[in-house]
Amino acid sequence: MQYFEKNSRALDYIAAKEQKNHVITKYLLEQELTFKITPFEKKAVIKKYMSDEERIVVRIVDGLDEASEKNLSFFKILAKYIELDCLLLQKIEKDLYLFKVDKLAIAKKSREAMRVLVPNGKTFVTNIVSSKTVIDANMFSIPTLVKVNFEDYKNRLKKNSQDSIVIDAFKPGLDRKFELAKRTRKSLLIEDTQDPACYSSLEPDRLNYSKEIDDDVTAAIRKFKDQKIVSELIRPIIYKNHADELIPIGYIWIQSRDKKLTPEYFAELGRLSKEVVDRIKESNTIKTTERFTVLDASAQGIKVKIHDPNLVETLPKQEEFVFDVLFKMQAPLTVSGIIKWWGKDEDNHLLMGLEFKSKSANPGERERYIKNLELMSKGAL
Repeated sequence: MQYFEKNSRALDYIAAKEQKNHVITKYLLEQELTFKITPFEKKAVIKKYMSDEERIVVRIVDGLDEASEKNLSFFKILAKYIELDCLLLQKIEKDLYLFKVDKLAIAKKSREAMRVLVPNGKTFVTNIVSSKTVIDANMFSIPTLVKVNFEDYKNRLKKNSQDSIVIDAFKPGLDRKFELAKRTRKSLLIEDTQDPACYSSLEPDRLNYSKEIDDDVTAAIRKFKDQKIVSELIRPIIYKNHADELIPIGYIWIQSRDKKLTPEYFAELGRLSKEVVDRIKESNTIKTTERFTVLDASAQGIKVKIHDPNLVETLPKQEEFVFDVLFKMQAPLTVSGIIKWWGKDEDNHLLMGLEFKSKSANPGERERYIKNLELMSKGAL
């Protein structure tokens, strides 16, 4: 089964044989460990440790499939999280296996709060606010919702203008000035194409044509004159995704043959660019009101199972999202959760470990959440 960590916990790796021997024999020998495979139900017990060879004999309940991966990881949560990365060497007999210990790691921080197993139906996640499509710096094709909004705003600008106006996504093969606008996230404004001074902008958010694009300003002036272009402007459209990454997804490119494009107009296009991005975000946001089961919870986060097919595909591509935690017969608590890990079970349901990034600002709601956990741990909820 799949398992992926998105925001891995900080670990200290133990290299010395003496330290490995101490940790394994004192804390892990004859202890039940969990396979680092979702849904974290398969268990193993270390029966023997041979420190010189750094090998362990492990009893695995129900054994291993012959097609199992040779590289396996086990973990145990005590005061701190302990992880063993091992290489399967051979099956000894029945449910006994021999492993080579490759790495031993211990979490840098102790667990701040114990997890509480949540009885089925007692707690849910609902009202998940997430992106329909994840827009990131590595996407190969531009989502339709982006193209639609670009076309809409291009038509708006063209209504009251005779200028050549293009609003489009950055694509391979564009001129150097477009590539630089994308890479630096800076704009280009040549207010008067026949004035050499306009090719040397000192504004920090603008490209300096003569230094960054082409130092042959005379040739550029001649080319613009031949094309009868009085003024030119390129403004990148910067999208800030849910991971707070700034992504240049497109550009506004205007060439005028009858007037100068002024700094005031440049600033106005900046506001338009922000409006385009806000419109894309709005179009790209969906709220899922279905309920999803919480499997365990702590003061810092929860483990949840997601069965909605669309969310199963889209949530793992995101870094965080907003949702409500709903205890039975109570008002919801709205939180923002960071995805720490995710995996899929045999039914292709999505399992996620979420760490609370921010909690509801309503007074007393965190205390109510903690109180619910305490009651649940005692079987009183």
